[in-house]
Amino acid sequence: MNTFLVALILGLWSGIAMVLALSGIGVRTALVCGVIAGVVVGNPRLGFEIGATCTLMGIGFYTYGGATIPDYVTGAIFGTVIAAKSGSYEEGFTVAVGLALLMTQMDILGRATTTVFQHLADGALAKNSIKKFEMWTLAGTLPWMLSRALPVFFGLLFVDQIAAFTNFATSFKPVSDGLIIVGKSLPAVGFALLLSFMDIKKFWPFMVVGFVLFAYVGVPTIGLALVGAGAGALFTSAKGNA
Repeated sequence: MNTFLVALILGLWSGIAMVLALSGIGVRTALVCGVIAGVVVGNPRLGFEIGATCTLMGIGFYTYGGATIPDYVTGAIFGTVIAAKSGSYEEGFTVAVGLALLMTQMDILGRATTTVFQHLADGALAKNSIKKFEMWTLAGTLPWMLSRALPVFFGLLFVDQIAAFTNFATSFKPVSDGLIIVGKSLPAVGFALLLSFMDIKKFWPFMVVGFVLFAYVGVPTIGLALVGAGAGALFTSAKGNA
């Protein structure tokens, strides 16, 4: 598939996924979008790997109170395409991290321009014009959609230049080593943030069992999830019968 079609398909998907996310349909995740990007470039497994890593990096981060966070979803899309073109997972991951941080500016721009439509909707409602109120309210999704669709579309049109810049940056060992360290530490930070919300003092036996199963027995993540679900059900049942 040529570059224009890849940019068009993934640009449209990025914008549509953003609107669906606003509607409560959770398809705009790093894992889902990474796999979709992988399907488009003919390597779903690579998309899954990049998307899964970006998902781990985003664990614990959320837009509480409207806060802007790194856009690992867009990063997963670019990272997958770059990795497929270069044949290097590390190169794709480098792009994913950088663009996830850069996309925070587009998030701010999208949020700011949405207020224009909100004020127009407020004015229509003040005049009791329900149709115009509905129209301006729905139009308020445009900045959200375009703030994701346009960067992906135009960025992927010039993806070869991005790949060349990435090759240049990663050719310096201090830069490449630093990015590898950041890439390995961010998932750990995400897990630490997630664990901070849990009552570890009370449920520490579950954590110990999970660690032993993973580190010493080699149980994969899905297996750990199933064991955790079963243990949680037994614990809840026992507590209810007590």
